[in-house]
Amino acid sequence: MKQTTVLLALIALGFGAFCSTPAIATTAEETILLQEKNKEASYPGGKEGLQNFLDENLRYPKDAKRYGKVIVEFTVKKNGKCTDFTVVKSVIDELDYSAIETLQGMPRWEPAIKNGKEVDSKVKVPVYFKPDEDADQKKEESKG
Repeated sequence: MKQTTVLLALIALGFGAFCSTPAIATTAEETILLQEKNKEASYPGGKEGLQNFLDENLRYPKDAKRYGKVIVEFTVKKNGKCTDFTVVKSVIDELDYSAIETLQGMPRWEPAIKNGKEVDSKVKVPVYFKPDEDADQKKEESKG
């Protein structure tokens, strides 16, 4: 009786494992697609890479005299190229223009993936214009 119970348990475990086994990819590319069936478009280097790009390339217009957050929406094409830049949250024209001009200089992004295929997607990026604290400190030091 014990042998029959053990045998039935082993058969049940084997059948359960067979039913829950995921599809196996035959190539490395298929494996990646199975793992990344859906993925948002991303800047090479992620959010930190994008922030570094903005820190190095964003220029504050001399005549602006305002600060704030400009939100720019654009399309990341299947090939990673960024197009169709539009300001969805404005501060003033000078800052809006500077934000778009800077973002247009970005390298290609990694495109979005939907159902295992690269697709065009919309992305929104906030661009912050804030006072340069180092410049303010230098002004104060030179006065004193």
